[in-house]
Amino acid sequence: MINRRTTLKLGGAGALASLVNLPAHTLAATNTSSATPFHAIYDSVYSESVGFANTIQSSASSIMDIEGDLSKLWYGQLRNQLITSCTPLMGLTTRLDLFCLEELARDVGMKVSLRIDHLIDQLGKVEHQINGSPMINSSLVKLGHKSGFGSKLAELSGLFLNDLTADLSAQKLTGPNAPANKTALVTWMIS
Repeated sequence: MINRRTTLKLGGAGALASLVNLPAHTLAATNTSSATPFHAIYDSVYSESVGFANTIQSSASSIMDIEGDLSKLWYGQLRNQLITSCTPLMGLTTRLDLFCLEELARDVGMKVSLRIDHLIDQLGKVEHQINGSPMINSSLVKLGHKSGFGSKLAELSGLFLNDLTADLSAQKLTGPNAPANKTALVTWMIS
């Protein structure tokens, strides 16, 4: 059913698509009110991750802050929820957190299906490396090299949810550590 909220979301997606040069056939997939429920995970230490969480909160089933202790989040609530229902996970965290989540998710039969690495240098310039979903791969090349990418990626979460097939190129691409003098964040999907 098309209602006011759907119309506003599609309008917002259209405006965003013009900024990141999305192909027309992917525009309809940006509606994040899809029937696919998902959990969002973020790390409140990083402003990009907080921007991601703030933007995605209206479409996620739940939003969870790592709060510096991934094991507490995993063994305290997330693992049991995923055993009951393998609901996709989406997040913007550090490489180390994704590295651990990737290993822990195997326990419940889930794998990384999308990975977008973000290397931020000391001057704030951002480099993006996209692996996984071929549907969005070429579209996100124009994401830009400045801060604010966390919110933009959250707005495009519907694209990620429409392509939940695991892609081997998204799994274990890099180690858990950031290169010297850079911050390494990752936007990811585990399904």
